[in-house]
Amino acid sequence: MFNQAIVRVGVRYGVLGGLACFAIVILQWLLGYNPLGEAGRLSFIPIPVFIFLGIKYYKQFTEAEIGFLRGLRVGLSVTFYTALSAAMLLFILLFAVGGSMIAEYVEAMKMALEAEKELQIQAFGQKMYEQSFAALDNMTPSLLATYDFVARLFSGLIFSVVAAVFFRK
Repeated sequence: MFNQAIVRVGVRYGVLGGLACFAIVILQWLLGYNPLGEAGRLSFIPIPVFIFLGIKYYKQFTEAEIGFLRGLRVGLSVTFYTALSAAMLLFILLFAVGGSMIAEYVEAMKMALEAEKELQIQAFGQKMYEQSFAALDNMTPSLLATYDFVARLFSGLIFSVVAAVFFRK
């Protein structure tokens, strides 16, 4: 049921993956890009790398022949700790110095909504468009960190499935 080896591998590779993701966020911020926007998707690159490394390590040193479900559990453990550590570090960054970063992100999102106004209204309706536009004014560091956590979790889920298929016996 509860396997400490999976948790240990997940923590080790997940936290390292989260630190690598956060290092890319910091690098983008220092280079003048907004890591909360589209450029921030580059910080998702370490996720599959650390998932594959974690499953490989588990297979090499703990259990030589792992099945799909065991590989998926290891991958999801790495994914969870990567998403958690990266989101926590992003929250700390946004809380400390993110006022301008959040304002820049909100402005970019408003411009994107305005550019596709007709399409958005047609797809979701006028009321939903107005609610989305108004919600951007209430953006907080914790909300952005939560969005980041969920996005990393879902992208890691996909890569965990691929890695589990790759490493199964």
